[in-house]
Amino acid sequence: MKTLPKVFIVGESGTTGLRLQDRLSERKDIELLHLPEDKRKDIQTIQAFAKEADLMFLCLPDAASKEVVEAVKDIPIRILDTSTAHRTDDDWVYGFPELSKDQKEAISKAQKVAVPGCHASGVISILYPLIHAGILPINYPLHCFSLTGYSGGGKKMIAQYDEEEGADFKAPRQYGLSQNHKHLPEIMKVCHLCEAPLFSPVVDDFFEGMEVTIGFHTHFLQLPCGLPGDIDTDDFHMIFKKHYENSKFIHLSPLSLEETNGLFLSANENAGKDSLTIHIAGNDDRVLVISTFDNLGKGASGAAIECMNLMLGMPEETGLVI
Repeated sequence: MKTLPKVFIVGESGTTGLRLQDRLSERKDIELLHLPEDKRKDIQTIQAFAKEADLMFLCLPDAASKEVVEAVKDIPIRILDTSTAHRTDDDWVYGFPELSKDQKEAISKAQKVAVPGCHASGVISILYPLIHAGILPINYPLHCFSLTGYSGGGKKMIAQYDEEEGADFKAPRQYGLSQNHKHLPEIMKVCHLCEAPLFSPVVDDFFEGMEVTIGFHTHFLQLPCGLPGDIDTDDFHMIFKKHYENSKFIHLSPLSLEETNGLFLSANENAGKDSLTIHIAGNDDRVLVISTFDNLGKGASGAAIECMNLMLGMPEETGLVI
C-alpha cells in the first residue's frame, strides 16, 4: 500500500491556518497530522512532528515563523511559510508558480517556499508580465489600488466587523497611509522595480474577495525594442494572453469588459475560488489592468495548497476550485 505524504500545520488557529486545516482534512491523498492543542507552540513537539512529516505549513507571525525555521534547520522537512518573514530571502523560493515555467519547477523542487501576500499576488500578477514583455519600464511611477474583504485582516478584524455597528465599519477604510505596507518589499524584489509604487490598500465591509487595480498612461510605456510607440488595450491583452496561456489558475477576461460585466466589477467575483482573473479596460491613452481573486484563496490558503501540490508531485489543481 502506498504511503501517503504526511503534512502538518503550525499555527492552525489563525485565519489561514484554519482554512488550510478545513481544506486539507478533506483530502484523501495526504495524511494530515495535528499538533496537540496544549503543545502547538512547543518547539520540541514541533521538531518531533517535523521529523515524522514530509511537509509543514507555517501560519505564524513573522518572529515566530523565524524561530520555528531555525529550530528545524537540521531536519529535512519541506516548509511552506505563509508569513512575510521569508518572501524576500534568497534562500527561499517565492510561491507564485505563474511567474514562469522555471518558477513552477523551482517550487516543485524547493525545500523552503514563501507563500505570497494577498495584495502582492494581485500586483505581481499585473506588473510581472508587462515588465517581462519589455513594455513597462522598471522605473515607471506606479500607483496600485487594492480593495479587500475584511477577512484579510485576520481574526481580530473579522471579530470587529462581525460585532461592531459603528459607521466606520460600514464604509471603505483606507490604510497603509505611511507607504510602508509589508507587501511592498516582495513586490519590488519579484518585479525588479527601481522605485516603490504608491500603494493604496482599502478594506471594506464584505467578507472575502480582492480587486487590485493599476493604471497606465500608454505614452509613457515602451515598445519591446525600447523605442517609444503607440500601445493600446489590444497589446495589453496579447501580452497577458501569452504570459498566462498555460495557466490553470489565472484567467483573462474578454476585452469587452463592460459588455461582459456591465458597468461594475465586483471585488468578490472570485470569492470561494482559488483562481485569479485579469481584466483589461480603458482606452488607447489610459489603460486599467484589474486583478480579481479571493484573498483567502489565491491570496492565501489556495496559493499555499497549489505550492504544496507541486512540492509533493501532485497535479497542481488537486483539491482547489478554479
